[in-house]
Amino acid sequence: MNKISLYVLLILIYLGISKSFSPSEKKTLYLANEKYYASLFRGAPISVVLKEYFSAGFLIKTYYHRYIIIHAFKSPEEIVIRTSKEFWEQNLRNKGMSLFRRGEREFKTSSIPMPPGSLFIGDPAYGTWDITKYGAKVWKFHRTYKNFPTLFGWGEFRPTLDFYQRMKIFQSDSKPYYGPESEFGTDGSITDLEEEQELEDEHNLKEESIVDTLKSYFRIPKWEQKLDE
Repeated sequence: MNKISLYVLLILIYLGISKSFSPSEKKTLYLANEKYYASLFRGAPISVVLKEYFSAGFLIKTYYHRYIIIHAFKSPEEIVIRTSKEFWEQNLRNKGMSLFRRGEREFKTSSIPMPPGSLFIGDPAYGTWDITKYGAKVWKFHRTYKNFPTLFGWGEFRPTLDFYQRMKIFQSDSKPYYGPESEFGTDGSITDLEEEQELEDEHNLKEESIVDTLKSYFRIPKWEQKLDE
């Protein structure tokens, strides 16, 4: 076997192995960049939050985003979308951020990275500004949307009027906003707390599953006492 044939064989083996370790791409939606959000995600109002990014494949990498799509009038959805490498790398700082929003009024869209829930803050249809005993104004959702802070992964955080005003300035300047102390995003303290809570919940579920399995395995059937008639 000459050198050229050997090189061709090695290349074919390389491509074959890489593809075998890469997940199927045919059934997964593809997102090249932020310009395609509007065509992929329909309806309004919606907020698309990046929950996780990951890559797969042994030699040839395939890049993915996992999103949670938060609607105002129905349950949230989760979806995994294949992305370009460039767009994947572009959003390495944006875990937990809202990367696309479409408002109900005039169906305006935005793909500037913003804190999760930014679409609904300040809109009287979803909540109101409460005045604390210290005189600060804090956003509070109406009872119908009381689960929103949990969906957004806010923890104990509640946006103040100052937070909202700064966020709107960044948005009008087409700049990402991570909070006054960078609380949001991949390295943000609020995002970290949400991840810790998710890991704890997952761990507790696994422990409960193991305990239930052991109980089922070691269950001793009760003796039935038969009475003579």
